[in-house]
Amino acid sequence: MFYLSNILGMRVLDRKQTVVGSIADLEVATGEKFPVVVAVIVRTRQGLTRVSWHNVRGVGITECTLKLAGSELLPNFKLEETSMLLLNHVLDKQIVDVHGAKVVRVNDVELAESHGQLRVIAVDAGFRSFMRRAGLSRLVSAAEKVRHHRLSENSIPWSFVNPLGREVRNVQVRTTWKELSKLHPSDLADVVDDLDFNERDALFKALNDEQAADTLAELEDDRVKVSILERLGVARAADILEEMDPDDAADILQDARSETKEAVLNEMEPEEREDVRELLAYDEDTAGGLMTNDYLEIREEMTAGDIISLMRREAPDTETIYYLYVTDDTEHLVGILSLRALIVADPSVPASSIMHTRIISVFVDDPKQKVAEMINKYSYLALPVVNHDNVLQGIVTVHAVIDQAMES
Repeated sequence: MFYLSNILGMRVLDRKQTVVGSIADLEVATGEKFPVVVAVIVRTRQGLTRVSWHNVRGVGITECTLKLAGSELLPNFKLEETSMLLLNHVLDKQIVDVHGAKVVRVNDVELAESHGQLRVIAVDAGFRSFMRRAGLSRLVSAAEKVRHHRLSENSIPWSFVNPLGREVRNVQVRTTWKELSKLHPSDLADVVDDLDFNERDALFKALNDEQAADTLAELEDDRVKVSILERLGVARAADILEEMDPDDAADILQDARSETKEAVLNEMEPEEREDVRELLAYDEDTAGGLMTNDYLEIREEMTAGDIISLMRREAPDTETIYYLYVTDDTEHLVGILSLRALIVADPSVPASSIMHTRIISVFVDDPKQKVAEMINKYSYLALPVVNHDNVLQGIVTVHAVIDQAMES
């Protein structure tokens, strides 16, 4: 096995065993699970020269031998479109460990020879590799003997790696973000926290609207969410917010600048826009500010069979279906129907016969502390929110309360 840090600066000999320069970098082909070295970049007195791997006789411990004569090494370095450089594009750069769903910095690159080819097999991000590059391997070994403990290498297989950064070539960036988009949104959110503005832009441009919405919803800092949306532009921001639950979209826009908020709202589809505008009207520290208007509302004369048919159509796009909220013709809350009661009921029975009429609810202007106390006291997964005329306005889920508590 070879380490890139040991190869860089290694002297290069021509076929006559004459020193002609030193290794400045290694070029590898992208797009493979374990990239193969396709060329050695040699620094000569005349400048940088690209030597194809088939002209390399071998790489030893202290030197690299070529099949070419020194006179054939002319400055001709031009990077291929489907290649990248290990020193320039990978070493000391941030990468995403897809397996661990985290951003780390590359201290070294591991390579191995196989069937006459040299391939990248892993990157090292641990303390040991950092000390090795600093020329302090002996000090590490001595410390390990004293402590009777071996320091971790933190070697990450290349198949779990995606390079990041503005210096990575465009063809590589597109492949990288496409692979990252396969991560779970919560893992992607952890990665986003460690990226800079440009890297976040590249990631969200590679996600579809639904993936972007799910990832934004997992981020904890609303200021980061707003920053991402503003940099993506009004049209894309509107598309993403339309995929989010209305309360999550409203939370983001609540922290946006007035001009940004209005521009994005005007770009959204009418139905989604009105849902979000309605929620933005409430103080964020009240039940109205915590609630969502994404719930299933039914009429008391509907039968259990009718309700189940409605749920089949609407449930996939509804935040919670554990409780159904029964209203009269003037939208006053008259009862709550549990999913359990609905499933065991005769299909012909009306909602009025199986609903609970003892309703625990909160007012839109109740403080969020009271909402949390009510949910905790009654162990509800959601609470209905009404105005002072008992007209249903929305619901507050236990998840919203927990998220609010974690942000406090």
